[in-house]
Amino acid sequence: MGTIINALAVIIATFFGMVFKRGLSETLQKKIMFVLGLALSALALGWFLSDFLVIDNDSISTRYDLLIIISLVLGSIIGTVIDIDGRLTRFANGVEKKYNLPPIAKGFVAGTLIFCVGAMAILGSIQDGLSGDITTLLVKSLLDFITAMMLASIFGIGVAFAAISILLYQGSITILAMFLGAFLTTEMIMAVSMVGNILLIAMGMNFMELKQIKVANMLPALVIPLLYFFLLNIFF
Repeated sequence: MGTIINALAVIIATFFGMVFKRGLSETLQKKIMFVLGLALSALALGWFLSDFLVIDNDSISTRYDLLIIISLVLGSIIGTVIDIDGRLTRFANGVEKKYNLPPIAKGFVAGTLIFCVGAMAILGSIQDGLSGDITTLLVKSLLDFITAMMLASIFGIGVAFAAISILLYQGSITILAMFLGAFLTTEMIMAVSMVGNILLIAMGMNFMELKQIKVANMLPALVIPLLYFFLLNIFF
């Protein structure tokens, strides 16, 4: 239920954003994108550090350093070989041409990455699947509503199509949690969340136009920590 609410929030917010778009100059649109990217990077960095840093007896240490690096490297290699970014873009362009829609690729890809990659999407979906608690997804829906309005004011209708990605991604996690909840450990969830937050930082850099990173090609990195802990439980 939480995922459905989240998807509806994005769709409704997109249409609000499209109304606001008419009164925004190109300069103002770029400024909004920069601020949105800055905020996204700052928030994601805070979420990452809250899991990454361990404070114990007045000393600071880190955890899962090597796992995070390996996940990002292997995930990026796999994603680049598969060409996830290109496939998403071609899918969006195909829908655009088939139904004679205005350009949607950028909005669809940006929305998919922002709404689906991150701790709240993962944790909220797992909580929904394990106990039916949709509190986290409701909070995420509110944040996504605001973000979708701002994105839609720049990219237009394409942002609404990211609701499909939300349904597929978060819905799949919720269903898996219902059946595989016993195998999901705190360490697994934490490691995946940290990798996800790094991808959000990269997305923020894209919005600020500091460097164009094909974040979609890094998505397989989210799977590597899960495989690591599953193998660890099997063999050790």
